[in-house]
Amino acid sequence: MSATIDVRDAVTQLTANMAGLKKQIDFASRVAVTRTAQLAAIDEQKEMRDVFRSPTPYTLNSLFVQPATKTRPSAMVKLKDEATKATPAAKFLAAQISGGQRKQKKFERALEAAGVMPVGYRAVPGSGAKVDAYGNMSRGQIVQILAFFRAFPEMGYKANMTAAGRARMAKGTKKAAGFTYFVGSPGDRLPIGIYQRTRFAAGSAVRPVLLFVRSAVYQPTLHFEDVVEQTVKREFSGQFAKAFAEAMETAR
Repeated sequence: MSATIDVRDAVTQLTANMAGLKKQIDFASRVAVTRTAQLAAIDEQKEMRDVFRSPTPYTLNSLFVQPATKTRPSAMVKLKDEATKATPAAKFLAAQISGGQRKQKKFERALEAAGVMPVGYRAVPGSGAKVDAYGNMSRGQIVQILAFFRAFPEMGYKANMTAAGRARMAKGTKKAAGFTYFVGSPGDRLPIGIYQRTRFAAGSAVRPVLLFVRSAVYQPTLHFEDVVEQTVKREFSGQFAKAFAEAMETAR
């Protein structure tokens, strides 16, 4: 996802009476459009804080600016579309920007491939999920669930739990009660999903950790291109005047 800032028409209007200053105009245009893009990225972060509840630093830092150059006079405000381990922002924010159904996350695809979650469903945290300060489910618990249901690919990965590992988890320790996971279905009078059963001396407790839903459809909430457009309208002419003055000062 990206928004391109192309201000060539605006520059033509601003420099109608500046014949003979092409070098300074071109320089000022590149500087001004890049600075405007940087301000637009800041405005995008403000918008994220307004429309998302407690956005993570990963989300807020997913923006970057591609500056204007001599061969490409426009600048771009972009969302990172690559990530080493996590899902890149361009993918997980796509539904919030364009609307529509959220794409499956990696752990959802793994649960689906293992036959734990029905095909085409999405997983949402239940009341028994461990969440961080931003409301996102703990990666450690997700890994534990994938390992318990042996949902990691067998080739090249040894994180899947053995029967002995499951037994140890169910037994618990002196300081922590034992627990297991199981998949609940409508036939069990439970909403379909993954549940945690914790055993105590006087019985057990069951809590939903992940609930499976048929779809997770989003309405557009992050108006990415609109934010950039408003920043350009508000900032570019002032940034151009400043950059042009700098160019003229340097030319002397």
